[in-house]
Amino acid sequence: MIAFNALVYRQNKFRLKQGVALFFGTLFSMSVHATNELVLQMETSISGSHNPFRYYDGQSDSTQVIPHHTDTVEGADIRAGVIVPVLSDETRLMLTGSLGGRRYINDGTLNHLQGGANADFQWVASKLLSGRINAGAGQHLFNYINGSLSQKDIEHDKNAGFDVNIKVTDSWWLMPKLFYNQLYYDLPVNKLYDYKQDGRQIGVRYMSPTGSSVEGGVRLSTTNYTDRSQDQIEKIYDIPYANSVIKPEYDTQFKETELYLDGEWQYSVKTTTSAHVGVIRRRYSTYSNLDTNLSNAIVRGTYRYTPQLRLDAQMFDQPFPIVDPTILYVVTKGVRLDALWLYSDKLQFNASAVMQNSSQVYIPGIVNLTGNASQVARMKRVGVGASYQIDRGFRLFADSYFERNRGDVATLNVNQSVVKIGFEYTYENLPGSAARMNLQRYQDYLSSSPAIAR
Repeated sequence: MIAFNALVYRQNKFRLKQGVALFFGTLFSMSVHATNELVLQMETSISGSHNPFRYYDGQSDSTQVIPHHTDTVEGADIRAGVIVPVLSDETRLMLTGSLGGRRYINDGTLNHLQGGANADFQWVASKLLSGRINAGAGQHLFNYINGSLSQKDIEHDKNAGFDVNIKVTDSWWLMPKLFYNQLYYDLPVNKLYDYKQDGRQIGVRYMSPTGSSVEGGVRLSTTNYTDRSQDQIEKIYDIPYANSVIKPEYDTQFKETELYLDGEWQYSVKTTTSAHVGVIRRRYSTYSNLDTNLSNAIVRGTYRYTPQLRLDAQMFDQPFPIVDPTILYVVTKGVRLDALWLYSDKLQFNASAVMQNSSQVYIPGIVNLTGNASQVARMKRVGVGASYQIDRGFRLFADSYFERNRGDVATLNVNQSVVKIGFEYTYENLPGSAARMNLQRYQDYLSSSPAIAR
């Protein structure tokens, strides 16, 4: 298999390695207490990635059609976590982190480091008052949309939050929250989309004796694009489009107000459903013609057919940002199905299928040239995977997905696929610690959603 140290690249621009190394040192120095939970996980893998830049079918560079090459990607990761009780088992500090490398055999320009670290402090002051403080940071390869960008870029993200749970009665809770998110890129061409977001939320939750719950509230946030110049705001920033020049309307800030309703229904020991339904009012600071109202809804259902077979379904209608100089935002509607089959104590299989339509809304100024305010991309994606537990802590796995995107015109069609095989070793001083620390969030899941505790 691939040696881990062969994939720790000498790229001075990545400061992640030093930060995560310090994190791991702190983590292990705190793990000497007998009641601490400690996890160490190492993974090595090899993947075949077809069309990593997501070129359109038939896309050309004005001289020839760009080939959709397949690259071989070597990967290695180390992940770790520790749970440290503070004063009591209910008040505890959880530290988790990951550091990994990816090496592309054919296109070495995509070689990169990825990973992150998170701190989560859960506290309980009394039966009536509890809460959570969390902070994290990470980086990964830019999620390519189409063949318009064919250089390596790295996305960096930071987040923090402060939640308080106030028990008013046995059934009613008041739940205020503060949060902060930041995202920025390395490439100057993508700095247009660097942003910082801060907000607050207040919710009231009702908990039934059966475990079901419903919560309603309001979420307020402000998003600032931190690296947009005055020239770009004043429409001096020109983009060539179809042998013409457009002057899109960029803004530096928008504010959102979301009224939401959350619910979870424990129908039976086998069936659980949950939903989030929200109405978003978005207002921009400079161009009022960009103002819009959006919906934000997702419904999930889980059915445990047998102890060995679990089925999950999701339906969603949500807005997403997109890093494209012609697109304001994307509204995605679709359905996702997942299945997990525990064939035996050592062997399991999983599969997923996604069908969605994404309406890509153009930035004003482009509409006049295209004749449409938006375009629709129709995506179908299938994933399959399997894993085999060789021995306690040792696991072989295979993972894959196959995706087809079809646009309003044939020139917008995109095909992509990835097949991955790997080996993983996990050390836990207490069974189930890796799941409790949710180390899965640092992994590249191709064929399934991150695992949910059964």
